[in-house]
Amino acid sequence: MTKKEVYKIWAPSNLKWSNWVRPVPFVDLDKNNKILEIVDYNFPSIYYIDKYLKDMAIIIDINGVDSIKEGISLSRIGYQPIPIFNGTNPSLNVKSNVDNLAIGPYLIWGATELSKINLGEYANPVFLLDNNRLNRYRINRSIFDNSWDVYPQDLPSSKYFLNNGITKILVRGNEISKDLKKILYRYQLDNMKIYFTNGYDIPREIKIGKVKIENS
Repeated sequence: MTKKEVYKIWAPSNLKWSNWVRPVPFVDLDKNNKILEIVDYNFPSIYYIDKYLKDMAIIIDINGVDSIKEGISLSRIGYQPIPIFNGTNPSLNVKSNVDNLAIGPYLIWGATELSKINLGEYANPVFLLDNNRLNRYRINRSIFDNSWDVYPQDLPSSKYFLNNGITKILVRGNEISKDLKKILYRYQLDNMKIYFTNGYDIPREIKIGKVKIENS
């Protein structure tokens, strides 16, 4: 499977949320790259939601590999997984802040699984993030800083969500990351409801404290 084929499976042209799939992690996928047998491709159990909710979109903000696996599990109940990883890989033999190399094989595995699932044209999105993106600790200057932030343009606007019948955003993570908090605050200002779960507890509605945001 070529990297272009993998990308097209994750971002099919007939689904409305595909425009938000970020091409960055697909660029380095080798044409001959195969699914690795040494990694765990088991589907994780989903405890915090048991059915598709037509008024809810989901943001998964955990380790990138686990984020992909959980996104595939959610696709089996009707959600369209949207990877929005923006971290680049370092040059050969160069150490970096964030290890993105493991993401590639899982994107290939995920494409194989998604090709077996017929997601409807109106399937709501589950956005996949890597919470390691904010790791900016550098032991020395030789470390390549490939950390990244998620910005408002990386996710749909509240207007777009609302126009598509989505009034609730569920964040699944260990906490609300500081970059994501700015985006959620914008949604909250437009009367969208924000929910949070650690992956085990029942989602609870939360309020995002006032955040300074730039005009856009």
